[in-house]
Amino acid sequence: MVNKILILTSGKVAKLDGFKNKGVTLGSFDDINYSSDSLNLYHKSDILNQFSVIYFRMVGKSLEIATLVANYAAKNNIKIIDEVYSNSLLMPVSLGKSLEMKKLSEAGIKIPRTQFGSFDDMEFPYIVKSTSGQKSREVWLVNNREELENLKSKKFEKNKFYFTQELIPNARRIRVLIIGDKAIGAIVRQTKWNKDETKETLMPVPGDVASLAMFATKVIGLNISGVDILINNKTNEMFVIEVNAAPSWKLINKYCGVVVEDEIIKYIQTKI
Repeated sequence: MVNKILILTSGKVAKLDGFKNKGVTLGSFDDINYSSDSLNLYHKSDILNQFSVIYFRMVGKSLEIATLVANYAAKNNIKIIDEVYSNSLLMPVSLGKSLEMKKLSEAGIKIPRTQFGSFDDMEFPYIVKSTSGQKSREVWLVNNREELENLKSKKFEKNKFYFTQELIPNARRIRVLIIGDKAIGAIVRQTKWNKDETKETLMPVPGDVASLAMFATKVIGLNISGVDILINNKTNEMFVIEVNAAPSWKLINKYCGVVVEDEIIKYIQTKI
């Protein structure tokens, strides 16, 4: 018989020893994982929707993962104890890339194949990212197991979380600035792994690119965002890799013939 109660804690499961042999499943937030191949969330290999109740014994430094679990529980009618964790937003989705990628995938938005919490099923080479990294910091290309272990030992930081994404070869990166329901401008630049020196301004923004960026912004719950889209040069497939809540728009101002600050003020005035 499958245990219907899951108790989660931050850090080591040994903190839950008092609950042993009481007919419940014990776990750590550190063992929560998912793959973009599925809409499910797992504790190790157990699908979370098999549980009726999840008790957050201690959230501690696992706020991002607790929010990931709370979001999943709400969608799957799983009761969270204490109720405070389900009745209030723990952490904005846009501040944690693990939540952001899960939301995009659940909405049917194509993202590069992604795994959070476990890298075992990813084929080399792939990209490793920190869930809190910004401006291409804490992003690495890993070609083999030796490089992965070296990265883990020398670069990974305690109390930070990491995920992997497939490498999209020969891709162009488009940054689209969204304000309200409008794509203000977009620029094309080379990716970190594709040094083709591409520099292009997209004005007006192509309809399919604008629609994808606006949909991604809505899914994440933002009004103003910078959406990064990869386009595979061979297949023309588009992948959303980031919806940035605090985007830089210096290059949009410079190359797209707009003053972003003015556009933001115009948008805010419509809400007064």
